[in-house]
Amino acid sequence: MSAGRKAGVVIVGGGHAGGRVAERLRHGGFVGPIDVVGAETELPYERPPLSKGVLTSAGVPANAYLLSPARWNEIGVRFHLGAEAIGIDRREKAVSLADGASLSYRKLVLATGLSPRRILSLEPVAARTLYLRSFADALMLRSRIVRGARVVLVGAGLIGLEVAASAVKLGAAVTVLEAAERPLSRLLPPYLSQWLAELHERAGVRILCGRQVVSSEVLGTAGRLHLDDRKILEADLVLVGIGGTPNDRIGGNAGLHVDNGIVVNEFGQTNDPDIFAAGDVAAHENRVFGQRWRLESWKNAEDQAAVVASYLCGNPSPYSEVPWFWTDQYDLNVQVAGMPGAREPAFERGKPGDRSYLAYFMAGGRLIGAIGIGCGRDIRIAREMIKAGGRPDGAELVRKGFTRFCDEVDRQAS
Repeated sequence: MSAGRKAGVVIVGGGHAGGRVAERLRHGGFVGPIDVVGAETELPYERPPLSKGVLTSAGVPANAYLLSPARWNEIGVRFHLGAEAIGIDRREKAVSLADGASLSYRKLVLATGLSPRRILSLEPVAARTLYLRSFADALMLRSRIVRGARVVLVGAGLIGLEVAASAVKLGAAVTVLEAAERPLSRLLPPYLSQWLAELHERAGVRILCGRQVVSSEVLGTAGRLHLDDRKILEADLVLVGIGGTPNDRIGGNAGLHVDNGIVVNEFGQTNDPDIFAAGDVAAHENRVFGQRWRLESWKNAEDQAAVVASYLCGNPSPYSEVPWFWTDQYDLNVQVAGMPGAREPAFERGKPGDRSYLAYFMAGGRLIGAIGIGCGRDIRIAREMIKAGGRPDGAELVRKGFTRFCDEVDRQAS
């Protein structure tokens, strides 16, 4: 910290959540110094376009910055880019950086995000293996997905399937490997996983579920992947998208409570009252569902940043948001609100193959989840219903064009 500059808020992590905390602090009236430490050399940006627009745009892709450099200067946020925070001294209230510098803080926010999970069996073909986390990663991926390229995507989650849709559109030969028995098994119920798999297969994507890479080797200019069912795949490019591990070591080393992320309360506060966490790294208390979890999503970064900034500005507002995920694949937009799980829908309007489809999922007569295809407004309404503990009236839904899919509501009422 430069001489004479008083301590303010230091934010470790220059991604989406960290950037939003800084911006919202200023909008909330915070007038002290704000320092953001970011490992990347880029200013804060949104990551959803990395697996879609950045790969398929006709021209040179642009980064989706939260704010322009000029605007950051206007609101007085100081960035330390390309810098690594390596330690926290809670007694002295200081963050040490890898270059030997130190930043004093009054309040500290950890928005350190994730590191992509890696697969050891792919190390022999590391030169042909990519992990998508940053804008630089997306540019590298874009340069290597060309017409006719054999692309293997490991992981049929949101990243893997979005890149699959982008890559097949660009003329690549695409194979998706998934260790689980179906795509997006943690987000979608079985019948929608099947619909999504069929959608990809019709577009020319090959999906192999229940398979893993057990070894790999270089074969000329390509890589050869050996699967656990003895199948062999040849790939010009391999992309691994199997989720990430929270970058919580800096918090754990400082004595913060860590359990699959940095544990925070409903205000984003850790067991140290002067240290907060937000975004992918934060294991938070969700008041709507009454449990602690860690969410990796655009909306969670937005919501937790707002909660932390409000608290630091003296206007505490507990986190009480409903999880929301969305994905664009081909010309379809799929949105998930709440936590539907693997259960069957209680009511549905239309069928998954329709241009507009909506399903409600119930537990104990209460709406706990909704999935929509091409109906964003309906999902916004469903999110509010879930947040309010809504109990939809079955007869009214039928009058609005829904079909009772299972008798969960009747069982609960009897």
